[in-house]
Amino acid sequence: MEIGSLVEQCDGSAVRRVGTVRALDETEVVVEWQGGEKERLPVPVPESVRNLAPGTIRYKAATDLTALQSEFESDPVKVLVELLRELNELVNITALRKHVEDVGLVVNKSLNWRQLGESLSARPEVRKTTKGMRWDGGRTESSSSPQQGSASEALRKLVDKSPKPKGTKQPLLAAVSAGLGELSPYELLAVHALGIPVTEWPRRWTEPHPERVPEEIRVIAVEHILDMSRARKRVVLPGTEPVPAAKKAAEIPSSLDLLPLLVPLAAMPAASPAADRAAKALGGEQAWDALRAGMECFERALSTSPGSEGTRAREERLAPLSTRARELLKTVLKRRPKEDDLPWLDLAEEMAFRACGLLADPRIQEQRNGLVREWAQHVADHPNIPAELREAARTAQATAAETEGPGGGERTTEGRQTEAAPEAPMAPAEEPDSTGVEEGGDTDAEAGEADSTKPANTAIATDEPLQEVTEDAPDGTPEAAKESERDPHAEIEALKRQLEEERSNIATARAELERQRRDTSDALAEAEATANRLRLRIADEEKHRAEAETRARAAEATAESARQGLEEAEQRVEAMTRQLRRRDDELRQSRQTARGASQAQLRQARIDTLRVLAAVLTEVADQAIHEDDETGPANALYRRALARAAAAGVLDRGALGDETDYDPVMHRAPGGPAARVVVERPGFVWQGPREPEPVVLEQAIVRGVE
Repeated sequence: MEIGSLVEQCDGSAVRRVGTVRALDETEVVVEWQGGEKERLPVPVPESVRNLAPGTIRYKAATDLTALQSEFESDPVKVLVELLRELNELVNITALRKHVEDVGLVVNKSLNWRQLGESLSARPEVRKTTKGMRWDGGRTESSSSPQQGSASEALRKLVDKSPKPKGTKQPLLAAVSAGLGELSPYELLAVHALGIPVTEWPRRWTEPHPERVPEEIRVIAVEHILDMSRARKRVVLPGTEPVPAAKKAAEIPSSLDLLPLLVPLAAMPAASPAADRAAKALGGEQAWDALRAGMECFERALSTSPGSEGTRAREERLAPLSTRARELLKTVLKRRPKEDDLPWLDLAEEMAFRACGLLADPRIQEQRNGLVREWAQHVADHPNIPAELREAARTAQATAAETEGPGGGERTTEGRQTEAAPEAPMAPAEEPDSTGVEEGGDTDAEAGEADSTKPANTAIATDEPLQEVTEDAPDGTPEAAKESERDPHAEIEALKRQLEEERSNIATARAELERQRRDTSDALAEAEATANRLRLRIADEEKHRAEAETRARAAEATAESARQGLEEAEQRVEAMTRQLRRRDDELRQSRQTARGASQAQLRQARIDTLRVLAAVLTEVADQAIHEDDETGPANALYRRALARAAAAGVLDRGALGDETDYDPVMHRAPGGPAARVVVERPGFVWQGPREPEPVVLEQAIVRGVE
């Protein structure tokens, strides 16, 4: 489980809700469920919360249920087989159908489940028993393809482009899926490139060993590494849909670096298009590591005994590496950083010294390995290595060569001294302090006395004096000569100690560099996780802002529509007011011109005029009723108009929602009368000063109480 992975919470077998991991540490996990609710779960998480592995049925149901529904409708047997594999338990067809419905799939009523059960039982990877059926990939591997072997062998057969018998692909896929833990990093990446779901990735890469992987798989792995590395570098803007390559790269944990896997490939001695492609794609510190690994291959080549068949075979195998390493060296040395070039200078110095060390090694003379010599000479003379570094390396090489030269001459001098040993005591003593010379002089005196008293054969037969002469002859050598003989050995030992110190410093620097690289990798992983959290937060903020903008636009549209309706109502009120004024003017004129008219006619004329006012009030009341806000403009207009009408004796009867008895005079029920009614729109009456009862100008609209 990591940041960004999907999880589901279940009640039994039914999925309750799906969420995304937003943060995690050693004690708790923060999950954001659908709907925005966040929950902190302890570590280890409860059994009801399960991680959704990419490529599984439950993962597809949580991310793209529509596509899974289409896949189920087109090929239900395939989906059911994958579901059986994920369940990995004995189930009957009824329980399997319930699992299908639990993941959210809609089951068509016309689907024949008995026939589906028979189709599932016929599949080689499904084993049927009297109690139900279950996934049995191991039986499929052994029964349907007995020569299939391990997951690596099954993967080799999958990538093989030769024609295959019908029905062998599915068992091979099952064998690869069952043995993912046995695969090397290159094989695992090739499986991912082929679209086979990788349910669980390792925490760290195991030892790659590219020489044990077939070339076809190496080629697929290299291309997939480059594609996924490019996809990881792409920035996905908030609100945009990531490309398929980015989605596929997100399935690989960010803690697994991909480009370092190209280093052992590029340093492979054997001829390989995948290794050539990897060497061309490398850059930066990965290219430096590949160059160091290639130099180690050339150094190991000197360990073979000279003149053997292994030496010639090794030399032939070094030919592709020599070509590849030359191009890689050219690329690395040309890309010198403009700032902070100290690591680059350390690399150049290391390569120059190691190349000169190869040239100074006496085994390179005995072995006569042309490729090793050519490579070492090419590195030592490369023009892109700074001149001072090359000069320092050559000086060390020359010093080593000089120490080897006197060593050979030393052996010659020792031979000559051994031949001239009897004459050494006759030489005059040059240093009086030498004990060997004084003893030699005493021996000469004794020998002279013996010669004067004894015959020559007696002197020869006496072994003791001659033995003393022979042992003292080397000691009679001058101290300067001894010192000159000891100096080359001391220089060799000093150079060896210096070389060991340099190697120790290089090893320490490499360990420090590896530690810094791990720290940088951890920091990058943490930064990537932080960036992912920020992207998710930005996406949520963008979503909330879009929803707020949508609601604001809808509110603006509603307000604009209400404003237009209010303007139209105001215009109608003004028109009715003008019409009322004209009627009042006509009434006054009629009063002036026809004073003899009866009171009944005047009353009727006033009622007719007030009915017009009541009709206007009815329209304004309709506008106010349909307005949600009681302080809105329509309600305000209605109150103002009602206040002015009250001055003329026009009053409203009934309020919206009032419950009262039905009055046929005052009420109008479009749905039919009832004993108890509810007012839907108020009515209007005129209460004149001389009127005993209110005159109904406009009936109230009512409906029966439910």
